[in-house]
Amino acid sequence: MPATNLLKAFERDGRRLRSLTSQTIIVDAMMKLIQKGTLEPTAQEVADAAGIGIRTVFRHFQDKESLFLKMDTRVKDSYDRALIKIRPEGDLSRRIRDLFELEAKLYETYLQFIRATLANKWKYKTLQDNYEKNQINLKSLMYKWLPEVKELDVSMQIYLTSINSTGYWIELRENQMLSAEEAKELKVRVFEDALLGKKA
Repeated sequence: MPATNLLKAFERDGRRLRSLTSQTIIVDAMMKLIQKGTLEPTAQEVADAAGIGIRTVFRHFQDKESLFLKMDTRVKDSYDRALIKIRPEGDLSRRIRDLFELEAKLYETYLQFIRATLANKWKYKTLQDNYEKNQINLKSLMYKWLPEVKELDVSMQIYLTSINSTGYWIELRENQMLSAEEAKELKVRVFEDALLGKKA
């Protein structure tokens, strides 16, 4: 490869690397703002938190929806990696408890991002689509850990799926003002009643 072509290739790679680094800095800034409780940061707030100009934010992200999407993808990847490490084991009673202990840890880790998604999904179709996919994935996770749920009638399956949703976790934590431990124990009791009550 001629030296001039090699130099151009290095320049392209350098620009691409700088672009990825800038995107990472912008997404990091947005995530920090959300973690602090600002559920829909403005582009200016993100720019200020990242220590860059607002034009740089718009150069990398066409609109706020694309920025939310990048953040949502990063959170989901981290969430999925945590789930892959753990497999269901033991009898039904143990699997119920283990599942909700796992979910409680994950929900609490990503609590502000869940709140941000619920607050903004009506504005941004991407967030709404991702939220719906995540709820389907949660339902699949529940059936993987607790296949016994499939033996219940459809209305009870719908009820338990609703209780296992991220929206219901927010309901328990914020509106019902339960601690994470209390919310987890409530879910455990509901599932034990539904799945073990007849066997007790």
